[in-house]
Formats: sequence, C-alpha cells, structure tokens
Amino acid sequence: MILGILTAILIVLILLISGDKGSRSIVTTVLNAGLLLAAVFLIDRGVSPVPVTIGCCVLITGITLYYQNEGGVKSRASFLSVLAVILIMIPLVYWFALHANASGIPEEQYEITDSNGYTRNIGISMLSLQISIMFIALIGTVIDTAVAITAAIYEIRANNKDLPLRALIESSFTVSKAVLSTSIHTIFYIYIAEYMTLFIQYLTDYSFTTVLNSLSLSRELITISISGIGCCLAVPVATVLGAVMITREHCGDSAEA
Repeated sequence: MILGILTAILIVLILLISGDKGSRSIVTTVLNAGLLLAAVFLIDRGVSPVPVTIGCCVLITGITLYYQNEGGVKSRASFLSVLAVILIMIPLVYWFALHANASGIPEEQYEITDSNGYTRNIGISMLSLQISIMFIALIGTVIDTAVAITAAIYEIRANNKDLPLRALIESSFTVSKAVLSTSIHTIFYIYIAEYMTLFIQYLTDYSFTTVLNSLSLSRELITISISGIGCCLAVPVATVLGAVMITREHCGDSAEA
C-alpha cells in the first residue's frame, strides 16, 4: 500500500515538473527494468553473465540517451563516451574481481542456508556474477556523468558560437570537475545509505575488525571504487568527445546556413 502511494506520488511529480520529458523518463525506466529482468532470465538459463550484462548495459545506454534524451549530437557524444569507458573498464573490472576474491555469498548472510530452503550452489560462476554486478553499478553513474558534461558543453557552445575548440575544451573541463565532485558524493552516499542497516547488524553480531575484513564490506567498497573510477574516466572522455563533436555539428550548421 505504502509502496503504491509513494510510486504514484513520484510519477505525478515527475509528470508535473518535467512534462513530456518526465513521461519519457518513466517509460525509459520501465524498459531498462525489463532489460535487466531479461538479463537475469538469460543468466538463469545458462547464458554467460558477463556478455549478457555488457550487452544489457549497451542497450540501456542506447534507450536512455536516444529515447529519453531524443537523440542529437549530445546523445551521440554521450553514447560514444559511455562505450569508450565500458571498453576501458572491462579489463580493470575483471582484474579487480579476480584478485579481490570478493565473489560469492558472504558467510555473514547466515539466513541463506540449505536448512532454510536455499542453496549456495546456483550453478553459475560467482566470479562472472560479481563482474556483472560491477558493470550494472558502473553504467548508471557513467551515463549520468556523460550526459551532464555533454549537455553543459552544448550550452557553452550555443552561447559562445565563435569559441575555438581548445577554449571550449578548457571551459568544459571546469564544468566537468564540478560534475565529477557531485557524482562521487552521490555514489558514496547511495551505498552508505543502502548498506547502513546491514553494517549495524554486523556490528551487533561481530567485532569491528571482523566487519572491516568481511566479504560484504570489501565487495561494496570495491564496487564503489569501480563506479568512482568510471566517473573519473568519463570526465575527460566525454569532455573531449563532446567538445569535438558539438563543435563539428555547429560548424556544419553554420556552413549550411
């Protein structure tokens, strides 16, 4: 009941404040949720988790940028930036997941036991699942960062039509630094809020040293770090790509005029 009321309030506020953009945002969220559910279904059917997740992330990026944001040079620049960051992060995510030994179900989650009707052996590579989780956590923050940066570059260029490319990149980096600082704070507070109850429960049952060395805490810190690294990489990639592509778009429009 409460969930339904909160969802209705959220939808009404989105539509009232954002109008058509808001309706597109709602549809995009539903489509992206459907893609994630489809990915879970495919993984459960035995398809390798990592390719499924990466493909799902690319589709989510396309839907978010080309449907919700209605395409255009900003969407193209953001899309290419996200793809570039994903490609850069693939070996890094795999290396972290492989050497951190943070995959699998934590021992602290004692409620997931055979005696409770669950099984810890689900027949899927836990390492692959951990890599998939990292990419899903990464994609949202990278998309947000890339969109914010390219939108800012577009506005700078639109209001300074004679600005040279080098000056545009320098001005864009000033905005990008502010976007990065807020994105990093957002990542940190989301994870802290999400796992605060769990950590309090762990501190009740375990010593502080045990909690610091626990699989749950280390895994979440790794995921936060991966998301933060992705945001940092998105800043120069989106700034340079956005500035170059938007400048070319404006130059092409000026030539046609």
